[in-house]
Amino acid sequence: MSLSGQQHKELQEALISEIKPKIGIITALPKEYAAVKKVLENTKEVSFSGQGGGQRYILGEVSRNDQEKHTIVLCLASMGNNIAAIRASLLLNCFPDIKSLIMVGIAGGIPHPEKTDDHVRLGDLVISSEKGVIQYDFDKETITENIDRHPPRPPSASLIEGVQLLKVDELMGEKPWLKFIDQALLPEGEQRPSIETDILVSSTDSNQIVEHPQDSKRKNGEPRVFIAPIASANKLLKNPIKRDRLRERFGVKAVEMEGSGIADATWNYEIGYLVVRGICDYCDSNKGDSWQGYAAAVAAAYTRALLESMPVPKS
Repeated sequence: MSLSGQQHKELQEALISEIKPKIGIITALPKEYAAVKKVLENTKEVSFSGQGGGQRYILGEVSRNDQEKHTIVLCLASMGNNIAAIRASLLLNCFPDIKSLIMVGIAGGIPHPEKTDDHVRLGDLVISSEKGVIQYDFDKETITENIDRHPPRPPSASLIEGVQLLKVDELMGEKPWLKFIDQALLPEGEQRPSIETDILVSSTDSNQIVEHPQDSKRKNGEPRVFIAPIASANKLLKNPIKRDRLRERFGVKAVEMEGSGIADATWNYEIGYLVVRGICDYCDSNKGDSWQGYAAAVAAAYTRALLESMPVPKS
């Protein structure tokens, strides 16, 4: 027997009321959304009645070893800080029990070949540190200078603690996110691209290839994890000179387009946030799509491992 529209709505609302997700995840691109969906358990599609976008969600779970489960709600936004803030606000209005919001997806990496320990490469992970997200286009411009005015928006203390404890695991030789990467890869033949495609060029001469430094902390085929501030703005950056300036000015290791919108929305709702980014390009003229699927998968895999390691929030 088919359900009427009203009956379907009532069942959806009853399901949402019963589950009451505590963790929200937002992605900007369909491939990021698909990668996260693949690492969630017991997924169900739900929707709210209303005009416009922002009414459809995926409910899912992440199981812990102690048999407790995180309840998760996943939604798709679009590129840009403005739409990310709007989408986050809609999500938090629909699911008022959410304690933390995680922005998961891809970003441009900020290499530093002169300093091996800070050298970000394609396929790596950058997780927002306690310094959070730097909105680098929030400034005051005069004839002689630009003065940064971005407000401080530190991430969730509990999520940062979880990230730091995963770092402890890594130092002891355990990398629980690795086992979820294959699960998160999309079926379009997406896999980790050949290392030969990880090409870095000079910031001032795109015809000059820069050799990656030898790094004893790297293992072939595995992402390195960096915990650092992340730069965010409403612009797609393909300017390596500006990329390097951001690195020197703020100490950032990734550049993206949604994190500061998420930070603002969660600050307004007085809940926590975190940004998890897989690196797919170097913000230069070689920027392309070939590493995007793998970068989305590693970001989803790390998020799954992080949630699996953390205690379930209480009501």
